[in-house]
Amino acid sequence: MDINKYSPKFKVNAKHLLHIADLSAEDVFEFLYTAKLFKKKFKVGENAPVLRDKTVALLFGNVSTRTRVSFEMGIRQLKGDYIFLPKNETQLSRGESIKDTAVMLGRYGISAMVLRAFPDEEIKQFVQWSEIPVINGISDLSHPLQVLSDLFTVWEVKGRLDDLKLAYIGDGNNVANSLIMGCSKVNMDIAVACPHGYRPPRTIVERGMQYGNVLITDDIAEAVHGADVVYTDVFISMNDEDDESKKRKLARYRVTPEVMALAKPDAVFMHCMPAHRGEEVAAEVIDGPSSIVYDQAENRLHMNKAALALLVK
Repeated sequence: MDINKYSPKFKVNAKHLLHIADLSAEDVFEFLYTAKLFKKKFKVGENAPVLRDKTVALLFGNVSTRTRVSFEMGIRQLKGDYIFLPKNETQLSRGESIKDTAVMLGRYGISAMVLRAFPDEEIKQFVQWSEIPVINGISDLSHPLQVLSDLFTVWEVKGRLDDLKLAYIGDGNNVANSLIMGCSKVNMDIAVACPHGYRPPRTIVERGMQYGNVLITDDIAEAVHGADVVYTDVFISMNDEDDESKKRKLARYRVTPEVMALAKPDAVFMHCMPAHRGEEVAAEVIDGPSSIVYDQAENRLHMNKAALALLVK
């Protein structure tokens, strides 16, 4: 389906936002069109009060910059309120059950919960016991809001999504998983280059193949050839800082000017950040003219507002 031929209704069938795999192509397009609308309003100083008298709980399991700031600012711009709840400052850190936490938050008048850095199994439990929308801010397997905003950014920069190719280089992590599903559902080809042992789960790859063209390889040149977008993420996630073996295996998957030269001449570079220059990407690339990483970062704000506007009733 071509996004430019789609007529948005500004509503989704989903009650929660957990994984892009759960969304239809139409739902993905609804999120993208809604983000486009909010960005247009933001640029002219307009902020629709769609969260007036609503409060969102931001329940975070680790540190955050973009997710926290974009949600806090987005909620304010939509005239709502929020409660920031670091997990280690709640009774969850002392063994309280997810059931008790989820039910209690709903009874206090919370309108939605954003969970960051919770295991996927715990997110499922929140959904089981919650009567309000649950949004996955990031989990071990998935980063849906990041990739929805990435798709929005590509659409904005390239003018289309249909028949583009994205090459992802590096660790087959939660971002790679969500990119596979997101690209596949909007008719973008995706090629993932990563070493053996660090590939995305087979179940995700096979599910993505049901919707679009997915290539998994250890050959960077094969992945990047003909790409419209080259994307990478940090090699070492928060729980892997001491994994020296992983660092060594991923070292040759750095995105350099030579790697970018294998893509199309007008290819853009993307990184969900935080970025480590000289590790997963050369400074000449991320700070160069093909980089759109700050557009990506800004668009997290607009996508987060879109998600809240579509999900919070």
